[in-house]
Parts: sequence; C-alpha cells; structure tokens
Amino acid sequence: MVVPDSLAELCPQCGADVRASGSRCESCGFWLPAAPAPRTGPPMPRPAPVKDNSRRIAAFVLLGGGVFALGLFLSGVLVWLRRSDATAVTSAASAPPPAPVASQPVSRPEPNKLFGEARRKAIAWHQDAVLVSFSASGLDATGLATQGVVEITYARPAGQRISGGAETSAERLVLRTNGEALGQSEERASTSRIAPEPNCMFENAWAAAQSAGAASNAGLSMRYQWSDKHARPVWEVLSPAGEVLRRLDGVSCSILTR
Repeated sequence: MVVPDSLAELCPQCGADVRASGSRCESCGFWLPAAPAPRTGPPMPRPAPVKDNSRRIAAFVLLGGGVFALGLFLSGVLVWLRRSDATAVTSAASAPPPAPVASQPVSRPEPNKLFGEARRKAIAWHQDAVLVSFSASGLDATGLATQGVVEITYARPAGQRISGGAETSAERLVLRTNGEALGQSEERASTSRIAPEPNCMFENAWAAAQSAGAASNAGLSMRYQWSDKHARPVWEVLSPAGEVLRRLDGVSCSILTR
C-alpha cells in the first residue's frame, strides 16, 4: 500500500508533525514506519543478459579469409596454366624444323685391322685354322676404296705340319666385308697351301707396288697367298682382267722380278 506524501508527514497515532522526528514521533513516541521511496513511473523491466558472439564472429572471419585465399590461389593457377600454354604454342611455332638426318657414310675397310678379327673368328671355327689367302679389290691411291671388298680365307691343316707351304684340307672358312660387318661362310675347295700371317702388311705392300709403277686408278686388286714358284708368301697386284702386274715379297715388301 502506498501512503500519500501528506499523510507520511504526520504521526498516525497523535497527528503530530513527524518530518523532523526520525524513526519515532517526538510527541507520543510512536514508532514510525519507514516510508517507501516514491515511484515516479512504471516498474522498469530487468535488462536481458548480453550474448557473447565473439567466437561466432571470429569463425566467420576465418572462413571468409580462407575462401578469399583459396580464390586467389586458384586464380594464380589458372593464369600460370594459360601462360604455360601460350609459351608452349609460341615455342612450337617458332622452333625451326628438324634438320634432315644425314645418311651415315659407309666406312672404308681397313685390311690390317681386319686380320685380327678374322683370326679370332677362324680360331672359333677351328682351333688349328690356318690362313690360305687374303684379297682386296677396289683400290685407290690411299688403299682400299669405299665399298671395296676384302676376302680372307682360312682352312684346316691336312696333316701335322702347319708351317708355310704345307697342304690344307678342303674345308674352308671364308670371311668377307665391304666396310660393314665381317660375314662368314663355310665352303669346300681343292687343297691349297698354308700362307703364314703376312709380315709385310697390306698398306705397305700397296705403297711399294705404287712406287714400282702400279696405277692407282685402274680398278686394281691385291692378293696374298703362298707361291710355290718363289717358295714363300707373296703379294700380287692384279689387273681388272686378273693379270699379275707386280709381285712383292710377303716378308720384306720388296718387288720380285723373277
């Protein structure tokens, strides 16, 4: 119950003025009730508690920043790919056409080197294989010309003696080359004589023949074999028709006149 302000100034028991009396009436000693503070308006509603949205805001900020960074990364990748494609197209367009592959020239046969390979093949064919003859056709001023043909023939010995001039059997191993791989085949022929490995090598014999007047541009050929007439191995310079033009000692490369 709200007491009017005019009545709150008087003692409820004796009616004396109690504005200066305090808690008891000075006139009659009546304990005065405490007057409630006057209200000036309707009661105020209790304020609602403030919600803390800082975590939600931080999450939205982080999510937005991540999306933005991902967009920048994808944009950079797309730009890089476009530049790479453009560079590749430009390089392909500006690159000179490939140069035509030049055909490899056929190598010039080197008779002196062929002896070693031929000997290995002959030993693999028969452990006692012996040399019978060596021939080279297609000569020029420097020796065997490109596409010149080399033929080396080995045989099996007919007896125990395998020195120069001894007889061979009919079995033959023929090795041929024109500058490529040294091919081989087996043949049978009449008996022949063993020719020891030449001490006067092909290039030396050809140079000596040229010094003795053998022409170097007439399609000549050379042959190495045992000579019963001279009782030694000899080099022979042959014409295109097979005529013997020069004979040389297979040991010393000297010209034989008889």
